[in-house]
Amino acid sequence: MIKSLKEHKGKITQAVFAPSLKQVITSSYDGTILAWGLRPNARPNKFIGHTAAVCDVAVNPTGTLLASVSRDNTVRVWNNNASAKCHIMKGHSAPVKSVQFSSDGTLLLSAGDDKLIKMWSVEHLKFLQSWSGHQNWVRSAQFSLDSRMIASGSDDRTVKLWDVSIDGSNPIHTFTDHTGMVNNVKFHPDGSCLASCGSDGKIKIFDCRSQRLLQHYDAHGDAVNTVAFHKSGSYLVSSSNDSTIKIWDLRRGCIMYTLFGHEGATTAASFSPMGDFIVSGGQ
Repeated sequence: MIKSLKEHKGKITQAVFAPSLKQVITSSYDGTILAWGLRPNARPNKFIGHTAAVCDVAVNPTGTLLASVSRDNTVRVWNNNASAKCHIMKGHSAPVKSVQFSSDGTLLLSAGDDKLIKMWSVEHLKFLQSWSGHQNWVRSAQFSLDSRMIASGSDDRTVKLWDVSIDGSNPIHTFTDHTGMVNNVKFHPDGSCLASCGSDGKIKIFDCRSQRLLQHYDAHGDAVNTVAFHKSGSYLVSSSNDSTIKIWDLRRGCIMYTLFGHEGATTAASFSPMGDFIVSGGQ
């Protein structure tokens, strides 16, 4: 472990690097977002405004904007600077669990306990369209790299693939392989497949074209909370309630490393933009 960052008063729900590698952005059940400068003794910039737990945070490709979602049912877009200027977008009728920028930074995707996935214009800060079809809360929704597809994971134990050009309730495909709630979904960097993880302790890799299960990992001894691909697409990092971080070699289909250090559940883990570092968060 290189550095431990302690400031949040509640469970960390997301931890990601800014594109410049000069910051780590975290969100927490304490209702705040923190932008940590990685210089020695640097104090984090705090983003305050949500009135309930912050469930997810994302940073745009230039690192100038943050997006966050919360149990207060809102999506917020923040200037990532000392001003921390905030724009509030309302459209969900229940807690919002997932947020992501498109790869070009022009679109924002959110999903939550109203069972809906919503897309927003970042420039105009306006709602564009939504997708429905899950039978329970949606915990995760992600754009593909070209923003033509969306993957979503839900408490209904399914992973769904959606065509962005088609508005409505008809997914391209529904994967039913998980036996528990699906906590997180992520597209492979080349868009050919996607990874999912869930409360069943499993990680699954699906082919987006053939719509088949490619790989299955009995990954952790407890619920798997997040997965994230390395930029090469050859490795995957996972976090779990079993307190570990694991790194997987997808080419060989096996585990590479198990990382210890968190005292409780690990709730977030992701690679740095170049893949040299990992940031993780926990309870």
